[in-house]
Amino acid sequence: MAGLKTANPSPSLRHRFLPRTLFARSLLIIAVPVILLQAIATFVFFDRHWESMSNKLIFALTGEIQMVTGQLSMAGGQADIEQIVKEAESSLGLSIDLTDAALLADGAAHDPFRRFHWFSVGRKLQDELDHRLDVPFMIKPYDREKWFVVEVEYTKDKSARFIIHERRLVSSTTYIFLLWLIGSAIVLFSIAILFMRNQIRPILRLAVAAEKLGKGQEVPDFKPVGATEVRQAATAFLQMRDRLRRQMEQRTLMLAGVSHDLRTPLTRLKLQLAMAADTPETAQLRDDVEEMERMIEGYLTFARGDGDESAVMSDISSIVSRLASNTRRQGKEISLDCPEKIMWRVRPVAMERAIGNIVSNAAAYATKMDLTVRAEDGLLEIIVDDNGPGISAADREDVFKPFYRLEKSRNKKTGGVGLGLSITQDIVHSHGGEIELLDAPTGGLRVRIGLPA
Repeated sequence: MAGLKTANPSPSLRHRFLPRTLFARSLLIIAVPVILLQAIATFVFFDRHWESMSNKLIFALTGEIQMVTGQLSMAGGQADIEQIVKEAESSLGLSIDLTDAALLADGAAHDPFRRFHWFSVGRKLQDELDHRLDVPFMIKPYDREKWFVVEVEYTKDKSARFIIHERRLVSSTTYIFLLWLIGSAIVLFSIAILFMRNQIRPILRLAVAAEKLGKGQEVPDFKPVGATEVRQAATAFLQMRDRLRRQMEQRTLMLAGVSHDLRTPLTRLKLQLAMAADTPETAQLRDDVEEMERMIEGYLTFARGDGDESAVMSDISSIVSRLASNTRRQGKEISLDCPEKIMWRVRPVAMERAIGNIVSNAAAYATKMDLTVRAEDGLLEIIVDDNGPGISAADREDVFKPFYRLEKSRNKKTGGVGLGLSITQDIVHSHGGEIELLDAPTGGLRVRIGLPA
């Protein structure tokens, strides 16, 4: 996402093809062994059971055809032929039609077993008949589905048509085995998906709670649930949240005392200076007191932060429009490029202070500023460009440090106390965003803030 700096090292080949989510990786851990086990079982089944069964079925069928055609070729008359056919149908389950036509020479080219070629059943039947029969034959389709015909010429001018069902070549256990594999895989994956969803849900809730806490939002309804390890992590998270709250409360109490203790002597000094005569010395003292008061306010603002303010859906367009109007009233030139209304979940007072600090810094050193706001793909981007002197690349990391000033003097006319960008960065980070300094197209400095939804 533009505006957010994230470490994205090039992944290794192994990680590139792995799923990114824990849920998908957990399912992969279950799926891979199951698939491998079923693949091995299928290979063993078809290599051993299928081959063995199909060979036995083909051997038995071709033996029956060989025996019947042999008896037909040696029959003494029509009565013997009819008796042979009758016994074959009753004992062997073969349906036989006798014809007076001889087979064509190219009859063996017919092959109704194309759907069986991946099992090589059709080819094996033809090879076995070639081996057993010394007379012409051919295999051809029948007019009913799953039936086929083996026609054998048992004398020079007569042939027998054996009408056979495909189950004489294919064992029904094959289909049962395949259905068992598919059914068991579906049941296993369904149970695994339900189980993994229940296990992953507490981790997702912990991640969401941590993200909300990082953005300064409350997570009052979060409770440790799930497996023991997840409960331990959730308990540690709650303990960390409570420690942070206590730390913030203690800091607030300490700051309240510091504020009172520091402002009381400053007030006395201001009263004494107000009653003193106007001399160059008293004027200089008044400036020093004002500078001290301003510095104390800056220190307290930086230390206090905006922890008491809650994040709510706020109109960013209204905030930046108000800042742009205030800047124009100060006699500065600023252009605003912002949609009519952008609603975003922020702490409005803190966010106005952060953007205001950037605009104020730009106004102090530049004559023209461009304020751009856009929201797309779940990212709010706020950009301030100016035509000032900018900040060198070497100083862009240091300016976010508290009390760091590019202008080393403490003259209030040449800058503040060095807390503006520190406060801004702290506010942006508390919203889960990032701030960065770049070169502006106008030659000055560009400050870009990126806030996720």
